[in-house]
Amino acid sequence: MRKIRLSALTGALFPGVQGQTPVITPMLGALADQTGLINSILAINPWQAAVYNAATNTSGFTATQGQIMGAESTVLNLTGTLGAGAALTLPTAAVMLATMTPQQGVVGSTTLLRVINSSGGAFAWTVTTASGWTLSGTMTVAQNTWRDFIVTITGVGAGAAMTLQAIGTGTQS
Repeated sequence: MRKIRLSALTGALFPGVQGQTPVITPMLGALADQTGLINSILAINPWQAAVYNAATNTSGFTATQGQIMGAESTVLNLTGTLGAGAALTLPTAAVMLATMTPQQGVVGSTTLLRVINSSGGAFAWTVTTASGWTLSGTMTVAQNTWRDFIVTITGVGAGAAMTLQAIGTGTQS
């Protein structure tokens, strides 16, 4: 009975994050197994599940960290009416990492980014790089389409580095 109560207390202190399989803390006698408790804590996803951002810019601009890597799944809807093609510039990798929690800003941390071009102008947005980024795949987002990317942290500290990998596109309807 004590194990069940202690396990429930541990679960209350370290709840599972939306979309993840709950981790059951193994018990060793009347106390939680230290290794199991550490593994339970480490299994908590540091990212919130999803976030939606809209940018009404009508010309090129530099996105914020929250617009690019604000959650496990981040959506950036570019809604401003373009008069010509425009650049969506990524913030530097160092700026990105400076605004993350220590649990988020680790090598190998990844999130999904969807960029939607719902602009009133018949022009494309092009994702462009800043210091510390490696871009891979097609970076243009035509009007009334979206493009998905995987954002990965590949270096921290003085060697701040990130990659943006295009993984798919579709029609916005």
